[in-house]
Amino acid sequence: PKLQETVELSARFLDNVVDANKYVPAVGDIEEAAHRARRIGLGIMGLGDLMFRAGIRYGSPEAEEFSAQVMEFVRFHAMRTSIERSRERGPFSAIEGSIYDPESLQWRPPTPLSPYTYDFGRPSLDWSRIVDGIRSYGIRNAAQTTVAPTGTIATVSGCEAYGCEPAFALTYVRHFKDGDEDVELTYTSPLFMQALEQAGLDEAARDGIVGQVSATGSCQDIDAVPEDIRRVFVVANDITAGEHVRMQAAIQAFVDNSISKTINFPQDATPEEVGRAYQLAWRLGAKGLTVYVTGSREKVVLETNNTKSSKGVEGYGPYADGVVPRKPRPMVLEGTTYRTPTPLGTAYITGFKWALERGYLYICEMDADFSHNP
Repeated sequence: PKLQETVELSARFLDNVVDANKYVPAVGDIEEAAHRARRIGLGIMGLGDLMFRAGIRYGSPEAEEFSAQVMEFVRFHAMRTSIERSRERGPFSAIEGSIYDPESLQWRPPTPLSPYTYDFGRPSLDWSRIVDGIRSYGIRNAAQTTVAPTGTIATVSGCEAYGCEPAFALTYVRHFKDGDEDVELTYTSPLFMQALEQAGLDEAARDGIVGQVSATGSCQDIDAVPEDIRRVFVVANDITAGEHVRMQAAIQAFVDNSISKTINFPQDATPEEVGRAYQLAWRLGAKGLTVYVTGSREKVVLETNNTKSSKGVEGYGPYADGVVPRKPRPMVLEGTTYRTPTPLGTAYITGFKWALERGYLYICEMDADFSHNP
């Protein structure tokens, strides 16, 4: 299959990158650590696009299993390629005493959170081949898979969904900087438009739907959209926090590094609801979690028209007319300055007591003497 070919090629390429990298000469430990473990981070992007095309609702039990089966396939062939690479060039140098040590193999094949019940036509996988391969040849890479955000490269590649995320919205405004100029671009999902056209809706009807969708980015409350399209074309804010977490956990079962995944919450989310999401992620074995509450940041790359127009509404978060008031600070600030060595010289970091008392994480000034290492 094409996906298998891509995984094999990518795993070999990323292993070569470990050797080809130009490491920072001043920090030799980085190069040493990279070569000792030879970690690679093969991942996926456009999973949400694939679900749009396959007619699977992101966040559903079917989607959890679909994601798990895709990621298991990637992990299996990444490991198989890494074993073949180890047979050719040798295992990672720190393999002795690790979970992959052929003399006392502790690694066990990954398993899904729940037994598979759907047949998506995926080829079967024999994990005993991986176990036997490690015992015979070791493995080239101490870690093989991850899921990165892929925001920019997904956009450049024409994907509507980044990494393992659902689509952010079916229509939205993208912000970017062109020199000193702030630029806004309006985006509409080509796959959504294609689905509407295939459903037999004429151009006028499609334009009317897009006009309605542009407010929230979602088609869920628009009666003119056929029910089967509404079922499949869900976006980030249509999916519950629990569904987001379970999707991440289903994929994490076959990812040995961490995953970039955002758990979206509505504007009125409570601390208790956020806490429950973290607890569920921990119970299901996720290695990390990112939470985003709608409207909680003043500046974002992507936003719907409703979020954009709500700036300035009391209690929403952002400010009227896009102007952020300067936070007043005292004439004299009391703080502590720390002197610390860095690979490029001595750094002096000042933390202000005034800032810390107000809950600011990082309010500091830095001055460094790099005269001996320009």
